[in-house]
Amino acid sequence: MWFVSGIVMMYHTYPRVEKEQALAFAEDIDTVLLPIQNLVEELPLRDPVKSISLNKRAGENVIRISTEEEEFLLNARTGLPIGKFSSGQLQQIANRWSSGDAMLKDTLNEIDVWLIGAYPFKDFPVYHYCFPDEEKGELYLSSRTGDALQFTTWKSRFWAWVGAIPHWIYVKQFRAHGRQPWKDIVLWVSGIGILMTLSGIYVGIRSFRIARKKHHTGTPYRKRLFRWHHLAGLCFGLFTLTWIFSGFMSLAQVPQWISKVHEPRNVRDEINGSSLALDAYRLDCQRILEQEGIKNLTWTSLGGYPCYKVETEKETYLVDATIPSEVRRLEVDETFCREMMQHIRGKEVPVEVSLLTEYDNYYISLKNALPLPVYKIKVRDADKSCYYLDPVDGSCRYFNENTRYRVWMYKGLHCFSTVFFARHHTLRDVLMWILLLGGCVLSVTGVILSIRYVSRN
Repeated sequence: MWFVSGIVMMYHTYPRVEKEQALAFAEDIDTVLLPIQNLVEELPLRDPVKSISLNKRAGENVIRISTEEEEFLLNARTGLPIGKFSSGQLQQIANRWSSGDAMLKDTLNEIDVWLIGAYPFKDFPVYHYCFPDEEKGELYLSSRTGDALQFTTWKSRFWAWVGAIPHWIYVKQFRAHGRQPWKDIVLWVSGIGILMTLSGIYVGIRSFRIARKKHHTGTPYRKRLFRWHHLAGLCFGLFTLTWIFSGFMSLAQVPQWISKVHEPRNVRDEINGSSLALDAYRLDCQRILEQEGIKNLTWTSLGGYPCYKVETEKETYLVDATIPSEVRRLEVDETFCREMMQHIRGKEVPVEVSLLTEYDNYYISLKNALPLPVYKIKVRDADKSCYYLDPVDGSCRYFNENTRYRVWMYKGLHCFSTVFFARHHTLRDVLMWILLLGGCVLSVTGVILSIRYVSRN
């Protein structure tokens, strides 16, 4: 199952709403809104405000204000809280995704197979729409936020059924009450698989050594199926082991005895701040919204420096929030990155900043999905910390010694995610096909032999 679905997943994965897709169908924000500071002050907040974002749903600007424990959705024009979006409002949102009228297929109060990755427990009921087009598109909308939780076509559903769903054991009953039960099942199944593969490798090598001594051949087995299974195990058993182990590591952490994390870090809070200092946002957001085509506006910061993240259908960029007189894009360069990191870590901590124009073995995407260039910020601390900061939208990836080990144990072994193979896609594809087909032979022969053994006994 894992080998056949693995071949499919080289080219097709589990469907999801892409950011560009969501922005393309989103409404443009207008300037009709109350002062944000007033909206925040009127809320019964128990914790500091952690994030604020503004978008438009069903013709109304919607402000989302979040703390560590709570989230408030308000109509930005009236200041009134939004409980749930009505069926009429959701129909209006769904119609934007379709060339014709979207048809309500179902109203869901429990998870289904296409919502497994969205964790929509706070979004029920979820409205499920289908579209009258050739792609047979289906859309899932949250009644709480109006956000698109999932979008599928008949092609993406087909490839998911033969690829990601069996590969990741995406059974909705396992995810009905959260991620942990499913995670435990996958870890147990892959753990048992590791033990089975190790025992098979041991028996295979032992049989090979006996055959070399007695028969001067590679296998002592005369029956065709036994010979095929033994030879496939000798050739592909090690790769089978590394794939099952790396699948296990996709959900497990590297033990501290292998690589100790000296100082656990909340990178999101470090880079973007644990709370928003609204007084520091001297630029009125309405100045930004006077521009056309803005789909989403987020109050954020970089190392304590206040800024707005502006998202349109074509681009995402940062605006300096400290200048009240003009809308100026925030310039993120090496000096900014160094000062930002010294603000976070202290001026006494050595920091090295460089511009990364090509992927390395940790900041990498085999499908070129990660943006370049980014700033690589290395900090000389006990964890050998390294940050990769996108100067365009302020997003950041962080690695320490422990997580670098995990990159190799998971992505390096599982999908050959390295700079070398990123530059030689054809070689990687050929190698993956050979190894996956070899694993199929090993698995199929093993299953047949097991069934025959059980039926005889």
